Amino acid sequence: MARLEATWVGRKETQRSQAWIDRQIQKVMYSLEAMSKGLGEKIFCMGVHLSLADIAVGCALGYLDFRFPQIKWREQYLNLQQLQDRLIHRQSFIDKQPS
Repeated sequence: MARLEATWVGRKETQRSQAWIDRQIQKVMYSLEAMSKGLGEKIFCMGVHLSLADIAVGCALGYLDFRFPQIKWREQYLNLQQLQDRLIHRQSFIDKQPS
């Protein structure tokens, strides 16, 4: 929703709410914190094997990189960065990169 609010063509710049965008970004930050805490020191979300949870986290992080590069999540959440670095080298993630 933050992206829509910031980029919606049908809305004038003066009608956009930076406070609302900031609240949505804060929700993203809370989600990053929860994902990082859940991952902890494990290699994958559910232990030592790739699971649907890892795919979901990888997709969410990839979306942030693609649409919100200003969010510097890698600096704060090193364990998520390490997971994402493992995932982006998998052929399934390579094949689905946005163009």
